[in-house]
Amino acid sequence: MKPGKFYFIVFALVFILAACSESRKTEEPASDGDILTDQDADGITPDEDQTENPDETPDETAKNPDFEDLECGTSFGDYACDFTLPLDSGDWNFAENYSKDENYLFVFYRGKNSTSKNIWSTKLYNLFDKAPENIHFFFLVDNDQAEIAEEKIKIVKESAADAFDMVGNSDILKKIHFVTKPASETDPWIADWLTNNKSEFFFGIDRFRRIRQGGSFSSWNSSTLPPEFDNLYKEAELYDHEKKIADFIEGNSENSKVFKGLENVPFEEEGWTKNLDFSINFEGLSENGELYISLEQLCDTPKSCEWDRLERLFLCDESGGNCETEIGRWITTYGRSGKWLTDITPLKPLFEKNGKYNFRFTVDGDYYVNSLDFVFVGKDIPAGTLEPLFNRREQFDETYNSQFEPMKIEISGDVKKAKISAYITGHGNGSEQANCAEFCQFESVFTVNGTDFAIDFDNAGTSDGCFEKVKDGVVPNQYGSWPYGRAGWCPGEDVKLIEIDITDALVSGENTFSYAAYLDGKVYEPVVTDENGYRAEIYLSSYLVIY
Repeated sequence: MKPGKFYFIVFALVFILAACSESRKTEEPASDGDILTDQDADGITPDEDQTENPDETPDETAKNPDFEDLECGTSFGDYACDFTLPLDSGDWNFAENYSKDENYLFVFYRGKNSTSKNIWSTKLYNLFDKAPENIHFFFLVDNDQAEIAEEKIKIVKESAADAFDMVGNSDILKKIHFVTKPASETDPWIADWLTNNKSEFFFGIDRFRRIRQGGSFSSWNSSTLPPEFDNLYKEAELYDHEKKIADFIEGNSENSKVFKGLENVPFEEEGWTKNLDFSINFEGLSENGELYISLEQLCDTPKSCEWDRLERLFLCDESGGNCETEIGRWITTYGRSGKWLTDITPLKPLFEKNGKYNFRFTVDGDYYVNSLDFVFVGKDIPAGTLEPLFNRREQFDETYNSQFEPMKIEISGDVKKAKISAYITGHGNGSEQANCAEFCQFESVFTVNGTDFAIDFDNAGTSDGCFEKVKDGVVPNQYGSWPYGRAGWCPGEDVKLIEIDITDALVSGENTFSYAAYLDGKVYEPVVTDENGYRAEIYLSSYLVIY
């Protein structure tokens, strides 16, 4: 691109954004030379707004306490170095402005990257309107591409104008930055990142100051799967969730204990079902408190871990040969890494004594590298006693309910509280008319002494049920149909224990428990469309916990 045309484009983009901001003010309209993109609603630049007395000279030796001296680089996973970017409001320095409470997202127009070019044809409005408030957006243009087509520039300007006009939030406007020079001419660190990451058009800097790679920004609302700006802010929601996990562990460090299990251990690459057997010595586990499983999985390339697979963690007997008690469940991501902290406190009665426990971690098909620990947090929460209830994997059809015989359990009269804790997930799709059990809203019903307790999976089959759960731990922007809601789960998420308070339904002495599943309140009779497809099935593990 010729330098003159590049600067004309940048100026045109900044000018139309400024005009949209100015249109909301009651003052005299700005002249052609006024640039307002990085100003707040009062026309004051952020630097001016933060200085009580503009005549005072800032202390140039003052150091930002959030910006630590760390070994940095340009690779994903490295700490970000210091850099300076030219904006229309002046130079923006990372070390001076960095905050551990904020996330930083960088979006490049790279003419040699088809995804980069395609995403600029989508709307910016949702990116600004729905994003968390603790984000800074930086938009940059690389200068290694062929001349940007005029129709693309028109789309970008119109989209940006609509976005600024509709958002109307001065706080977010101050955090949206357009860089006024070609990216490779702005700062050596940015130029090095461009050189080392020629196939990328996005990176983030998370709450730990780590450089983060984005996932797939494809929209799953159409068959063509174009990328959309809407998905970018989900990366920051992921960063915030990971920070929440770290803050929880750090905040409870004085009364917690970590029991190490697996550390960067890959699944074996042979065979379909893969098991990792390991032992942990639980020394120092007290009776009262909360118990969590910390799992981090690394995916080297999307192809090595490309499907949403069911993962389960089992507690084994003392010999390690019998592993039938499920204590944790996850669904792998479509081709991305993930980190989860899963509360299994209701199952703590399984660990009633200090000593060695044996475990089996299993998955079908994928090759993640795993780090798995237990985290105990001492609190005034007494452990109960635990009885296994219904624990089966069965095909969901007209014969399903007949496979669960009622159970009778003796319970004393001094029970203060009782709960059913259960993992319930529906799987199988594309082979039955109702698209069960992954995408159909079936009901699971526990019956205690004639009283029904129903669990409805109304998230199943929704277009954005998992998209809206990134704040709860779903990994965003996976390389597969991750946004759609499922029955009891999402790709790239830990499955949460379902807890049902059944205290009022219990009696002193013998109690009868039963379980069944229905679709629309009726026994499910599938209309099979593909005999060789993945037929509906339900994975159920349930326990009675008595306090």
